[in-house]
Amino acid sequence: MATEPSEKSFEKGLDAVERREFVEALVYFEASMELAQRGATTPPMKHLSYYGLCLAMAHGRVSEAIEICEGAVEAEFYNPDLYLNLGKVYLKSGDRSRAFLTLVRGLQLNPRHSGLVRLIRRLGVRRRPALRFLGRNHPVNLVLGRLLRGPVMRHENGFRSGSRSAMPSHLPSK
Repeated sequence: MATEPSEKSFEKGLDAVERREFVEALVYFEASMELAQRGATTPPMKHLSYYGLCLAMAHGRVSEAIEICEGAVEAEFYNPDLYLNLGKVYLKSGDRSRAFLTLVRGLQLNPRHSGLVRLIRRLGVRRRPALRFLGRNHPVNLVLGRLLRGPVMRHENGFRSGSRSAMPSHLPSK
């Protein structure tokens, strides 16, 4: 088990993440891992996972963050929080499909995990292409989709604004 100072540093890092102060959180998570190693224990996977998340969010080092978060998920495949962090890192890298699949895997472990449910709701669910026999990005499907459904506005964070997303039935409602 991690040492008490290590856990205190980790808790301070979590507080900073909640405030979206990722640089500050990164410092706390680095300290928590160092303190755990000094205490002759390996850092808990949750510490590594949050460190990876902050590395991506604070410095944009997504490939390194993906490697760290994937390692944490492999080691503790039963922890839905680690799937949430990995999903966020995939989103930061622009890989929405891997993010979605990762979040769904986390929901399979805990269908009521509030962070996973909230992020999946923000992602939404894509509708089928107008003509299914053509690819989603085929020009005919793009034009028909705009005509049938109207233009889609996107915020700078990549999420749709005002979209009506159909949620899978297994997700709890708000």
